[in-house]
Amino acid sequence: MITRSEILTSLYGAWRLLLRDPRGFEWLDDSIEGYWKSFFCAVVVLPGYGLWFIFTVYDVNFDAGLFRILLVEGIGYIIGWVAWPLVMASVAPAIKRDHNYIRYIVAYNWSAGISIGIYLIVLVLRLPGIVPDGIMAFFSFIALVVILSYHWYILRIGLEVSPAAAAGLVAGDFVLGQIISSFSRGMLH
Repeated sequence: MITRSEILTSLYGAWRLLLRDPRGFEWLDDSIEGYWKSFFCAVVVLPGYGLWFIFTVYDVNFDAGLFRILLVEGIGYIIGWVAWPLVMASVAPAIKRDHNYIRYIVAYNWSAGISIGIYLIVLVLRLPGIVPDGIMAFFSFIALVVILSYHWYILRIGLEVSPAAAAGLVAGDFVLGQIISSFSRGMLH
């Protein structure tokens, strides 16, 4: 079982990585046990994800009932959490970085705690009357760039790959996430 202290320490390490401090990895447990514990971040960010889902799809007309929406989104959420680590379990050895795989995935998983915080800030700004729609699109774009560059940094330092390889892997993760999201949303119409 993971302790509150381990969660807070790991999130702090992820925060340090967002600030481009490579010592953020020192706060992360890159053991096998730490690898499995890092998936607990899915539970940590679930309330934030739920809020984001509710407030970003409120204007979408789903043909599905509440049970189906929760089931499909729940399955999509789980797939989203395991798909990229599974892809990277094959990619890391292929690019001779299997020795850094666990360190990278631990940082990647805990970075979701920071990323959801960024998304929630954007979500608050979307509340009526706070920020005009045109400016909101700009803030959303900036948030996406920050999160993608954050992942790029984690790949660069954690997996120890070239800038171009990190950019290609970030693109791969982004596309995979879009595919999973599209399938989930498609099952609700």
